[in-house]
Amino acid sequence: MKKSRVFYFCGILIFCTLYPIFSALSLEKEQVAVDQRLNIKTWKTETGSSVFFVNSQRLPMIDVLVDVDAGSRWDPSGLEGLASLVAGMLLKGHHSVRKIVSEEEVGEFFVKNSIVRSVSTSRDKVSISLRFLNEPEIIQKLGRFLQNVLSKPAFNETILERQKSRILLALRESLTRPQQLALRNLWDKMYPDHPYGRSVTEQSLGNVSREELQTFFRKFWTPERMTFSVVGDVKHEELESFLADITNFQPKNSFSKFEEDQERQQNFNYKKILPPVVFPLAETITIDHPAEQSHIWIGAPMLARHQIEDIFPFFVANYILGGSGFGSRLTTEVREKRGLSYSVFSGFSLLKQKGPFFIGLQTGKQNTNVALKVVQKTLTDFVNNGPDEIELEKAKTGLIGGFALKLDSNKKALMNLSQIAYYGLPLDYLDNWVDRIASVTKEDVKRVLKTYFVSENMQTVIVGK
Repeated sequence: MKKSRVFYFCGILIFCTLYPIFSALSLEKEQVAVDQRLNIKTWKTETGSSVFFVNSQRLPMIDVLVDVDAGSRWDPSGLEGLASLVAGMLLKGHHSVRKIVSEEEVGEFFVKNSIVRSVSTSRDKVSISLRFLNEPEIIQKLGRFLQNVLSKPAFNETILERQKSRILLALRESLTRPQQLALRNLWDKMYPDHPYGRSVTEQSLGNVSREELQTFFRKFWTPERMTFSVVGDVKHEELESFLADITNFQPKNSFSKFEEDQERQQNFNYKKILPPVVFPLAETITIDHPAEQSHIWIGAPMLARHQIEDIFPFFVANYILGGSGFGSRLTTEVREKRGLSYSVFSGFSLLKQKGPFFIGLQTGKQNTNVALKVVQKTLTDFVNNGPDEIELEKAKTGLIGGFALKLDSNKKALMNLSQIAYYGLPLDYLDNWVDRIASVTKEDVKRVLKTYFVSENMQTVIVGK
């Protein structure tokens, strides 16, 4: 009788301990299943903007991401930094019906209505992020406010000079850091004849004027170049009205005839077709720097974001090579076996045109040549032989296991929706993500390695030695 009681209470204890865990796992599995089936609705506004909408009632909030095809790849040669300045100046004041709305008044509007906003510029696009309560009054106010912002930006010259000075100080500071020096030079070497490879300089900042901002804005900030990704608790009709307000703007009305004449004279600078990405021959450059360690970066253009047939094997290949941290080939060979570096990794940036693959590490200056040879040999062996079965299964399990974290909030769902919207991915891209990873074979990985990892195209930059 005593033994049975002991077993009984032990059983109760084990059950109470494990039940929450199994329940959490069950809930997580259920949540992933729900999240994977994002019900994406898409349409175009009357002015030509693309809209991608997921109705989520998790929070009484609306998250909006406006992606504008006006990134730094459209900067004219000699005006690098222009796209970023245009984006940064939009919320620094504009003309309304009766007055100029100042930078302070713009800030007050967002604070008063509890609207969180941010603006960022990348090589491909400008992204405006907005988060606000799903209250009809706020939705209407924000729609009309943004219409004014996009119709008549002030581009105040005093604020412009302040912004240029701020960027200049940040630029000078960044050029003292070995990693920033390495990355600037690597992008330049990977894309020698393409806007992706150009970086802002003191001279290019000095060339930017208010007239250049106006011309760039009118050229690239048009409704048909805007993509709206929306996740939140809002009725379809309310959202349509909100977006119609925002995109119903006429930027030309905000400029004088003199300024339009200026634009015509500058038009030759503003190209709307970009050159293809070429693959320059491999080169190694070394830049002296007083840092205690050498910063080594290796890279080459590889894949564009829309090449999804090769992207999934590429995810797996990168995970095995250096994208997973401990357990990856690079970490094993460089750090664990030889102690040459505290951190070594691989990664890639998927862009409209072929984006780059990177390998990065830091090592003691005396170990520079040895570490570089180990990295190159590890990469060569992987490209020639591919992964083994254990590596393949571990990579797929790791990637699939982390997928739930990509969609566990409205904000993360919005970022993924934005990728689908802006880069023209299939609407079921997220629905099939796990299955696509699970179906990757050893032959798939070997195929993408052989296709894209060409040693004759890999650029190397060493800063520090």
